[in-house]
Amino acid sequence: MNEAHLLRHALLAAHRIVNNEPYVEDLAEGLLRVVGADCVCIDICPAWRTRTPSVTMAGEPDDLSADEIDHWMALSADDPYIGNLLATSDPRPYRISDFMPFHRFRRTLVYQEVFARYGMRHLLLMAPHLSDENLVLIGLTRRLHDFSDRETQALHPVRDLIATALDHRAQVTAIQARINAGPPGAPPRRRTLTERETQVLALIATGHTNDQAARQLGISPRTVRKHLEGVFSKADVPSRAAAVAWWLRQPEDHARR
Repeated sequence: MNEAHLLRHALLAAHRIVNNEPYVEDLAEGLLRVVGADCVCIDICPAWRTRTPSVTMAGEPDDLSADEIDHWMALSADDPYIGNLLATSDPRPYRISDFMPFHRFRRTLVYQEVFARYGMRHLLLMAPHLSDENLVLIGLTRRLHDFSDRETQALHPVRDLIATALDHRAQVTAIQARINAGPPGAPPRRRTLTERETQVLALIATGHTNDQAARQLGISPRTVRKHLEGVFSKADVPSRAAAVAWWLRQPEDHARR
């Protein structure tokens, strides 16, 4: 096993994660070739306690049906790695043989009903991401011989790189969501705008021009512009469109005033 090649695959995957680009298929294929597994499975599990994960596989078997995935997840508590992960939150790479000998693993439901049908006797798993909501799980399996200590240790920096990239992307996504949501705690419109300003915005929001709004309200276009300038200042927005967007985000009970 070439550990430098392994790290190159991990760095490429981390780069793609940070840039919000697809990474799962290439990472699975890279691990399959460099580590020398018979199968690599990467599970992306949003709301992992209640929803079926997205599963990407390389090697054999090359696909699992939705029913097989659901059954696998239903038996996950019987998996020694998953049990240890949930009990200790330790996401590092482990072999099943680190928890129990094969003759004991062979008696578990997860082996009998999932892995035995494909002849997969030896498993190595790691979790680059685990939270109450989301789980990313990478599993490598072999038929003939277990993963070595060297192979297991070589996967530690791989997991760490992927984990760091996933955490970074999650933080950036959260910051972008806060920015898109606008400033928190905006005061209700009835405390911010006058009745006339609200009337002007209501007409602008339905497509009226300044002149049309002026005729509708019986005031001059200049007065309409003055009311809009007051709205721009109070809402801290630069344009009619931004003022309307801000106004529509206010609590519903004020929007009809």
